[in-house]
Amino acid sequence: MVKLATVVVYSALSGIASGGRQQPFRHDSDAEQAPPLSGTQALEAWMQQQDEFAQHQILRNIAPILDDPSAMRGAICASPSRAHPNYYYAWTRDSALVMNELVEWLSANPSNGTFVDEIERHLDDYIAFTQHVQSLPKLAYGLGEAKFHMDGSRFRGSWCNPQTDGPAIRARTVMRYLAHTNDAQRTRRVFDQVVAADLDYVVDMWRHTGGCDIWEEARGRHFYTLLAQHRALLEGAEMAHNLGETLRAQRYARTAQQIHAHFDEFWDSERGYIVATRNATGGIKSKRSNLDAQVLLAVLHHGDARLLSSSKVVATVAELVRVFGALYEVNRVQRTRIHGWWVPLGAAAGRYPEDVYNGDGTSRGNPWSLVTSALAEYHYRLARELAAVGDTGGLAEYLLGVGDRYMARVCRHTDGDHTMYEQWSRRTGFGRGAVHLTWSYAAHMSATRARRVLAREMALSAELI
Repeated sequence: MVKLATVVVYSALSGIASGGRQQPFRHDSDAEQAPPLSGTQALEAWMQQQDEFAQHQILRNIAPILDDPSAMRGAICASPSRAHPNYYYAWTRDSALVMNELVEWLSANPSNGTFVDEIERHLDDYIAFTQHVQSLPKLAYGLGEAKFHMDGSRFRGSWCNPQTDGPAIRARTVMRYLAHTNDAQRTRRVFDQVVAADLDYVVDMWRHTGGCDIWEEARGRHFYTLLAQHRALLEGAEMAHNLGETLRAQRYARTAQQIHAHFDEFWDSERGYIVATRNATGGIKSKRSNLDAQVLLAVLHHGDARLLSSSKVVATVAELVRVFGALYEVNRVQRTRIHGWWVPLGAAAGRYPEDVYNGDGTSRGNPWSLVTSALAEYHYRLARELAAVGDTGGLAEYLLGVGDRYMARVCRHTDGDHTMYEQWSRRTGFGRGAVHLTWSYAAHMSATRARRVLAREMALSAELI
């Protein structure tokens, strides 16, 4: 594992091209009670401030929405942007990922009664919204419908459907919340009325090769989708078993095993990385490399520790960083200023190298905030795996530093008032596309949480030496 992690470190650092030191955003103007004593402390201070803003903005994007009385409680907008681009919809996938972040907040704040009550209300509303959209009549793609209007009505326009990862992620999020409530009667009711519908849909649809990927551009069999479905079915089988639903548990477990048999198909030995899609049946045709950040996101969202540290995933992350490091002009900048300290930068990363979506049309693709946050999270979590097996070579600490470079990159291209966008201009670094993208904030908070866990465990380990 040490050798594999070294590959990632080398790739991450080599992805930073030499170049100028222009600074589009300054993050040294906030008042500090005690000035940071190092670049690391400066970055940590920014991360804490950004976490607070991100949490606030995520909650603002969950209905009830102040300027939209028609929004149904429990609906989560992908972004409040209603034009250029219009992201003011409740996407099944995005909503489930964001609400999963709220479940994490419950675990981190068990003694904050007022806060816990607020988050539980949002999650209860989300379950009610889910049950509502599941029961809508005449859904052309069933539970695989990609998105809904914020008032809970069906979206009738043309879109890339079905998206069969959404129900799987939604089921997992609801199951995680039910485990938190520790209410056996409610768990059985919600499992039967909401969760089982999504999992049964996955069982029926997982072989379908006409579904869309998470970028809503390619049709085929997708690594992200299968991994999401596999994880949801495994956890669904366990919950069904605990509820005494033996036949359903067996069905879910058997289907998960069948899905698992297809994972190796995505490894491309000639290219040396995991590809995003196999058995392509339509959609975008310019994606020649099949190298895509959604593989990284799949591992973070739905993988386990063994997959995260596998040689194939490490090689894929290394290739993503190598390609994106050389692709975008902003990666010529090597450092940024945070609270008076110059901090080194990692590479800004986008969706895939052939991307042409610029946030509000087509030209040339840009780096994405949520993908760059994901690179930080990946290195933090890989470092944690090394620390857990007794790393004594300092590689875990080094990987922590590499993760910090990606977080510094996110800091550099986040507005001084902490506003996050979907994308950053590949040339100037300024925000592009949907403003206040909910997923961008959730990805940032997931990464900083991974860092806090790693730092805490490394500190405890140091005390025991």
